Amino acid sequence: MPIRVLSQNLINQIAAGEVIERPSSVIKELVENALDAGATKIDVSVRQAGKSYICVADNGSGMSKADLEVCILRHATSKLPTDDLMNINFLGFRGEALPSIASVSKMIITTNNGVECWALHIDGGEVKKIVPASYVKGTKIEVMDLFYNVPARLSFLKTDRGEMSAIIDVVERIALCHPDKDFTLNDTLRLKATDKTSRVCDVLGRDFKENLIEIDAVKHNLKISGFISRPTYNKGSSATQYFYVNGRALKDKLLLGSLKASYMDVIEKGKFPVCVLWIEIPVFDIDVNVHPQKAEIRFKEPANVRGCIISLIRSYLSNVEVKANVIDLKNTFEDRGKITSNILEFSNELQRPLNVSESVQRGFGDNILPMSVNSETVAMDEVSSDDERLDYPLGVARGQLHNTYIISQVADGIIILDQHACHERIVYEKIKREIASGGIKKQIMLIPEIVELGEKKAGMLLEVKDELSSFGLEIEEFGGGAVIVREMPAILGDCDLQAFIKNIADDIDELNKAQILEDKMAMISKTFACHTSIRAGKTLTVEEMNELLRQVESCENAGQCNHGRRSYVKISLSDLGKLFDR
Repeated sequence: MPIRVLSQNLINQIAAGEVIERPSSVIKELVENALDAGATKIDVSVRQAGKSYICVADNGSGMSKADLEVCILRHATSKLPTDDLMNINFLGFRGEALPSIASVSKMIITTNNGVECWALHIDGGEVKKIVPASYVKGTKIEVMDLFYNVPARLSFLKTDRGEMSAIIDVVERIALCHPDKDFTLNDTLRLKATDKTSRVCDVLGRDFKENLIEIDAVKHNLKISGFISRPTYNKGSSATQYFYVNGRALKDKLLLGSLKASYMDVIEKGKFPVCVLWIEIPVFDIDVNVHPQKAEIRFKEPANVRGCIISLIRSYLSNVEVKANVIDLKNTFEDRGKITSNILEFSNELQRPLNVSESVQRGFGDNILPMSVNSETVAMDEVSSDDERLDYPLGVARGQLHNTYIISQVADGIIILDQHACHERIVYEKIKREIASGGIKKQIMLIPEIVELGEKKAGMLLEVKDELSSFGLEIEEFGGGAVIVREMPAILGDCDLQAFIKNIADDIDELNKAQILEDKMAMISKTFACHTSIRAGKTLTVEEMNELLRQVESCENAGQCNHGRRSYVKISLSDLGKLFDR
């Protein structure tokens, strides 16, 4: 079969398959073009979720007739003044978007540069006419019948509701990075120019404002600013994680992985923190020309970027003040009616004789306390309103329930603590400090362990033997694709050392070898902390409870156990009163 040169329009249609995946992709490209043109107001209109009509109008610089005539030619761009692909300072630069969109739709571009106004009509990539027009300064691009000439692509689109959801996400994602600009989308979304915090709250909701931690720091050649959520404020997916590098919205694996690693110690598995982070880095340290939709980039020093992000976020999380997770009872129940029905049901139960044991029916005058409460665990002394212990963040212990939960009194409510979860966090943070200071205890193997790995995996493991040594794992080459383990971290205890070494070898990544081990050691540390902490069911005296409260107050990440679950909660007096119609 002879080789033939494809037509320009077919080339554009092929490119459209990569760049223009769905209506939201069209809007992303056109809105970014508007921002590159200096627009401060961008209006987006769609019909049938963009399948039949898309319009993006801006008040940017506009184009001359000469520029309008060439703007739909492939690789024609005003955003690459030199041939240096490493010095890109615009959102667009390839000159692919307009010709790709025009090749699979009917398009009208109307533009006014303040001197002249013209309209260009294109049908399936073919220019039909260019005529004088009337329009305010700026550019309006209308896209009709998207994919009309490639109907197979239409069958892959989602329902109107699904496509509209993707369009809203694209507009919000871009709007978050440009709070100083106006954005509208039909009657669905109207975002007025404002400051960063207000824009974030407009998009993510006012409840995020109560749970955000503001970040603003510089480390090495990275400047990171924005907002992350408290560990207890999380979502079921990563949809509310927004990253921007030099003003470009990204869904980059390295950034998503760095955020996940940052919260590894404080968030429950399967939950995702919320974040809006702006990262500034010298343009020569990144390559943005690696993804058709420019949704990912390559970093010159990925390990350095990952390390900087993790250390910065962890430092902010560790410095968050000790604050109990406030339980709002109005959100605990679906509605007030459900609370009322529960109270009525309880009242009806009281009208009938209760089936309780003889020992419990005796009066309190006989000093019999309710089951699961030990007299040694109840504080019998009076706590006055001016008691200085109430000023502690976690207050003063008043009792223990089911030998598992500590009840603490504070000035404006009560706090309920899970004793195992709290002590587990304290032990884990101590282990982490030992590892970080290089003081992790080692254990010499009485009989060194030989692990068969194969030449490739043994070689990869031996490349990081120095990093392994810093974690207390001493290995040497044993020949024939095997390694010999002479020392191991004491915290491993009686673990399956063969399986542990093989898991490390399986997971080692050329880009981030040390972090793999660190993550595995963190997992082992958590397990060790879990098994050496105060267990649920252990009776504590009041003095022991108060000592635990003070240790929790001085512990990093104390609001969550090692698995990310709450370690204590607070119920305010006002909410308690609501339960009793006070």
